[in-house]
Formats: sequence, C-alpha cells, structure tokens
Amino acid sequence: MLSLVRWYNIFFLALAQYLAVVFILTNPAEWFQTLADFKLHFIVFASLFSVAGGYIINNFYDLEKDLINRPNKTLYEKILKQSTALRLYFLFTTVGVLMAGTVSFNVFLFFAGFNVALWLYSHKLKKITFIGNLMAALLSITPFFAIFLYYNLQDLLILTYVSFILLIIFIREIVKDLEALKGDVIVGYPTLPVRLGVRKTKILIMAFTLTGIAPAAAIFYKTHYSGISYYLTLGLAGLCLGAGLLAFADKRHHFQYLNHLYRFMIIAGIFGLILFSITAPPNGQ
Repeated sequence: MLSLVRWYNIFFLALAQYLAVVFILTNPAEWFQTLADFKLHFIVFASLFSVAGGYIINNFYDLEKDLINRPNKTLYEKILKQSTALRLYFLFTTVGVLMAGTVSFNVFLFFAGFNVALWLYSHKLKKITFIGNLMAALLSITPFFAIFLYYNLQDLLILTYVSFILLIIFIREIVKDLEALKGDVIVGYPTLPVRLGVRKTKILIMAFTLTGIAPAAAIFYKTHYSGISYYLTLGLAGLCLGAGLLAFADKRHHFQYLNHLYRFMIIAGIFGLILFSITAPPNGQ
C-alpha cells in the first residue's frame, strides 16, 4: 500500500512545503505561530492526499508497462485489487479536495483543477511525446503553488529558484523514460527515446542541462553569491556530472544510477530552502 502511493515522495513533498513556509514565506523566528495556522496543514494534507491519488491512478494506467519494466515490484502491488485501488483513488481525491475547501474557495478550485490534471496526465497526456515529461515535472511542483497562493507570493527570486528545481525534475523524467525504454516500446508509448532514439534523447538532455545556467546566474546576481549560491553551484555541477555520465550510459542500470543522482539533487534542493532563507535578501532585494 505504501509503495503504491510512493510514501517517500509524499514525505519529501510535505517537508518541502513546510520548509518553504517557515524559512521563506514567513519569518523563521515566528515558526510556532506559523505552524499554529490550521489552514496551512489543511493545504499540505490536501496536497498529500491529491498526490497519493495521482500515484494510484497513474499506476492503474501503467500496469501493463510496469509489469515489463519492474515485474517483481508490480506483482507485489497487484496484491491490492484494481477495484480497491480505484476506490482508494476516489477516496484520496475527495478527501484532498474537501480539505482544500476548508481553506478557501480559491484553494478548493486550485485542488479540483490539480486533481483533474493528475487524472488527465495519467490517462492521456503522458502518452504524448515531450508533453508527458513536461506535465509530469509541472505537476510535481504544482502543490507549491497552492502554498504560494495562500501566502500571496510575489517574489520572482523564489520562483526562479523553483524553476531551477523544475528543470532538474524535467530532466529526471526524460532519464526515467530512457530507463523504461523496453516497456515503452512493447506497449507503444511514444516517449522521446522511442521517437528520437537514445542518442538524440541524450543530446536533448544535454541541451536542457545548459539552460540551467540562466536561473542559476540570475540567483547568483540577486543574492550576491550568498549561501544559496553554494547549492546552485553544486546543482550545476550535478547537472554537468549527470550529462557527462549520460554520454556513456547504455544499459538500464546506468540510467537507474542517473535517476538516483537527479533525485538526490532534488532532495538537496528541498533542504536548500533553509539556506535560501538564511542568506538571501528579503523579497529578492
């Protein structure tokens, strides 16, 4: 059950939301008052239930492919009947939207749209070349915008930082397609590696890696090379390392290692939120 909803991803999502609120969107010295706001917790748990439902419905549509790419894990997850999985999906989605409704009508609409987008991605969009990767990355960070909406965030510096993390997530999604190439070919998913081939997909990832320089440079300039810049330096180094390793990767386990590297960079980016708060000037000034 826990593996079905990717509990580790959900844990880090909740951690990232709380760190963003305490260390960026509010005064860290007033953390107790911040955490005493029950509406904050309702937004976080609405995110967790919605994302858990998204994982369930995604696994439901991906069952055939997953039986090829990760048969042992998928067979274990099949112990939970598909009808039960669907009931859990509707339960989690409903609970998530209802919890959002206790915060405000705008937040309710936000999560209603988010859940529709999660279903649409799993059912249709993920099978569209490139669009599927982009939507997967965007949906991964969408819960943060519920937090930003609640706290009326207008800080472009923070959004620039989020865009850097988004780039890493997006690249990781393409690497995951390289890892799952066998199953995608058999079931007919038109992913980038299936459409372009492995070599051209690698070149595309390297090109996207170069775009990481722009948000990193913008934050370097705004924060005057403060502590958050150290994370960005390591982040860029990690992206370059990933691109270098990718050039020589040709087996499934090579892409698995790269997947773990990008996941580590994303987790580091979550903890980097603390550095951002301590060292970045307020409101990006």
